[in-house]
Amino acid sequence: MTFAIPTKQRSAILYGAVLLALTGMWWIAWLIAAHQYTATIDGWIEAGRKAGYEISYDDRTEFGFPRHVVLRFVNLRWKNADGIAFQAGDIDIGATLWQHQNFAAKFKGHAEIDAPLEAKGQSLLLAGESGSAEVSIGADGFWRFSRIALKNARIGRSPDYVFGADSVTATAERPDAEPKTHHDVGLTLSGSAENIVLPKAMPQSFGATAKKLEVNLRVMDAVPDFRKPASVDAWNKDSGVVEFDTLHIEWGPLLLAAKGTMGFDDDLQPEGAFSSTLGNHAQALRALMNAGFIAATQETMLQSAMKLFAKPSKSDDIDGVEIPIAVQLGGLFLGPVRIFAFPQIEWPKEPKP
Repeated sequence: MTFAIPTKQRSAILYGAVLLALTGMWWIAWLIAAHQYTATIDGWIEAGRKAGYEISYDDRTEFGFPRHVVLRFVNLRWKNADGIAFQAGDIDIGATLWQHQNFAAKFKGHAEIDAPLEAKGQSLLLAGESGSAEVSIGADGFWRFSRIALKNARIGRSPDYVFGADSVTATAERPDAEPKTHHDVGLTLSGSAENIVLPKAMPQSFGATAKKLEVNLRVMDAVPDFRKPASVDAWNKDSGVVEFDTLHIEWGPLLLAAKGTMGFDDDLQPEGAFSSTLGNHAQALRALMNAGFIAATQETMLQSAMKLFAKPSKSDDIDGVEIPIAVQLGGLFLGPVRIFAFPQIEWPKEPKP
């Protein structure tokens, strides 16, 4: 005796078989792509080790089916020949299938980058407790675009001038062709931070925390190694500057929107000039006087000068007055008054011949 299978059941069985076959084929394709991706990463690791890099991790797992390939590294530690070190407790590095130019990473737990300075005991620090990153690599193997977002971030010069922030986002973009003159852009940077905690070593003109900081800038000419005085000096002598297209600060009563240019003087100390819109200027001057940055005898003169010379202005939704800002002599000057002080850069001295 034979039993006929209803048409609907036969169709369901057929569709199921086709779906199973397609899934199996895609699984095989994913395994091939995953193998190629893993081989690429392993090739970079091996090449780095041969170049003197220290690269290690406690464990590694692979996942991401069906559209991505992701490698999870546990306790990843990376250090290059210049001493720049990166470490992360748990980081996932992935890409979509069949392409090895655009990568995305997510990490949990503490992650940190340290770049030692030539001054003994000092380093540049970037750290966070969780976050993500994106990197695009050009055909020549060098990165072209990167983006990073951090929570509970710490950034600055360790150990004394480290800023804390609830969140930090930053992007960096390199041109396809290397700059040839100081008229060409070598690097474009943008970043923002919220609820910034200032280091105790820094004068807190408008309070211990700043609500918001946003900046968009372009480094002109071939980008120097800002950790090394000889590299910075050569860039400076070639008229290299940093063009600030946007500088937005919300810090206590200070509301500031500015744009301008900054470089280095002959002693390789920062100097620059900005045009800016200052909001709440009366409250900002009062805060500076209360903090001792403005003598009581100067307050009336400054208020009168603001009324006579400052022009009404609006920028970045800030209604205020237009006023020049200068970076010089280890500080940020609002007109004739220093509102923010920063430490002098202590470049290592060249050994005598």
